[in-house]
Order: sequence, then C-alpha cells, then structure tokens
Amino acid sequence: MFQNQRLNDMRNNIRRIDKMILLIVYALVMISTIFVYSATRQGGMVVKNMLWIGIGTVLVFLIAAVDYKNVKYFIRHIYGICVILLLLVRFAGKKTLGAQRWIALGPFQLQPSEFVKIAIVIIIAYWIVNKYKSGINNLNDIIGAVLPVTPLILLILIQPDLGTTLITVSAFLFMIFLYGANMKPIWIIGIVLMLSVYPIYKFVLSDYQRTRVETFLHPETDRKGSGWHVIQSKISVGAGGFLGKGVLQGSQSRLEFLPEAQTDFIFSVLSEELGFVGSSLVLLLYFALIFEIMRISRIVQDDFGRLILYGIAGVIFMHVIVNVGMTIGLVPVTGKPLLFMSYGGSSFLASFIMIGIVESIKIHNN
Repeated sequence: MFQNQRLNDMRNNIRRIDKMILLIVYALVMISTIFVYSATRQGGMVVKNMLWIGIGTVLVFLIAAVDYKNVKYFIRHIYGICVILLLLVRFAGKKTLGAQRWIALGPFQLQPSEFVKIAIVIIIAYWIVNKYKSGINNLNDIIGAVLPVTPLILLILIQPDLGTTLITVSAFLFMIFLYGANMKPIWIIGIVLMLSVYPIYKFVLSDYQRTRVETFLHPETDRKGSGWHVIQSKISVGAGGFLGKGVLQGSQSRLEFLPEAQTDFIFSVLSEELGFVGSSLVLLLYFALIFEIMRISRIVQDDFGRLILYGIAGVIFMHVIVNVGMTIGLVPVTGKPLLFMSYGGSSFLASFIMIGIVESIKIHNN
C-alpha cells in the first residue's frame, strides 16, 4: 500500500514537472557541449561537460521531488554553511588570476559563491515573507530586507568577486520590485550615484584605478595587456557576421587568440561560428527560460515560492546581461559564466540546482 502511494506520488510529480523548462535547459547544455569542444578541441573537456550534465540532471529530479517549503526549517543551517564556505575561501582558498574564489577538493575546484547566491535568494525570500507581510514601503524596509545577507554579500565582494556581488544585489532588487516594494528610494539613490560618477572618477579614484576605467572604455589603448580579452572577443563576435563561419570553423579560438574561450568567452566562440542569427536564437532560449519561470510565478499561491522564483529569474537574467555584455565590451570583464553554457562544474551544478528548485515550486503548489 505504502509502496503504491509512493509510485503514485512519483507519477504525479513527473506529470507536474514543467517540460518546457527542461527542454530549454537541455537545448542550452547540448549547445554548450558542442562549443566547449569547438573552443578547446579536447575530448576530455566534453566528457567532463557531459558528466556535469548527468550529475545536474540527478540533482534536478532529487530536488524537484522534495517540497521546497521544507527548506524553511533549515534556514539557519544554510546560513551557517554559507558563512563557513566563504570563510574557507577567504583563509584557505585557491588564488587564480588575482582572485581567491575557489576551494581545491582534489581534482575538483569548488566555487562556493555560485551556490551561496542561490542560498541568498532563499534567505531573502524567507526573511521578507516573515518580516514584511505588510509590504516593503520605505528605505528602512529595503535596508532591513537585505540586512541579514549583507555579511554574505561582503564576504563575496572581498574575494574579490564583483560580478557575483552585482548579480546578487540585482536579484534582490528584482525580487522586491516584483513583490511590490516602494522603489522610489532606489531610484533616488540610483540618480545620485549616476550624478556622482564623474566626481568620483576625477577626485576619488587613484591613478591606477582611473587607468583601469579608461582601459575598459578604450581597450585599444592597452592592446597587449588588460584590453586584450575584450579586443579579441569583439573580433570574434564581429567576424561571425550574419550567419557565422560554421561550427568548428572559428579562427579566434582555434588559433588561441581568445583567452578562456570555453568559460568566460564561450558566447564569443558561438557568435563567431553561428553569427548574429545563431547567437540571437541562443539569447531567445534564455529569455524563454526566464519567461517560463515568471509564468510559473503567476500561478504559485505561496509568497515564499513566488519570491524564490523572482530571485532565480533575476540571477539568470543578470548572468546573461553581464556575460554577453562582457564579450562585446559593454560590461567590464568580471569572469562571470554564461549559465548552462560556460564550461565549469560549480556553475553547471548551481544552475541545475536552481532548475530543481523551480520544478519543486511548480510541483508542490496547489
């Protein structure tokens, strides 16, 4: 009897899974596998990519089977684990390319910030639902809503990981905006910050910091130094034209002009080989994924689940904006991956965990 009930529950869960989300995700990861190979010409990386996809798939179905509302009972534990992981990064982490963001676990390098940003979304959702039932109505409420996770955000910022910090803060703003918060204080702060950009640049920044800003705005002034990545990326994107050179025909990655082609600049490889048409279709897949998550949020009865969906949609959206903007020189190079596309175990697993949470919310709502 009990076994039959479990089988029925499993059938109901599978029936309630959002198939469109899975279709989009697996379209993206299959495209990723093709272009990781195109960027590296290494079969080993393709095998690892497929391994992460396999592990991620298991995570999606395991997480989807569990009622997401149970996480409320473990919020303090999740917070504590996040603090421990970020402190481990701070004091015993591996430093690569000037940033200390990874923990070495044998052959695998764990990047905790990729998982912590998901935890931050969940913690914020829990905090808002319990403390701001009457709404977020002023600046004090906005500050209070983000206050519990501020230590986590600061620990990410000092790694330094400006990209994840930006994505996390943007996801928070995305959440409170869709929750119906009074955003007037945010607009005022935003305007003040915009008006203060030039005075800060002129009178606050040191010479080397001003040089970094100028190199970002004009990378050709340091072609062989800090401007190299962006210049080569823009060449890749531009070389693709309308229809692209064809899969495996990109010269920038094949001749190793494009650094970190399989991770940070996977979109540049894709743009060179598939052109404007192909890269636009990939971007449409991302926006279809975000649209589907937002569609689920409209039918969810629970504020906690709805806020988590807002946060996950915000994280995915900002990853796309930051990574794609980085490849065409609109955003500084921050090393943020294109989710489901860039090579990397932490990024892949964190992305699949988010999809598992989305599916759990879809399944376990009336």
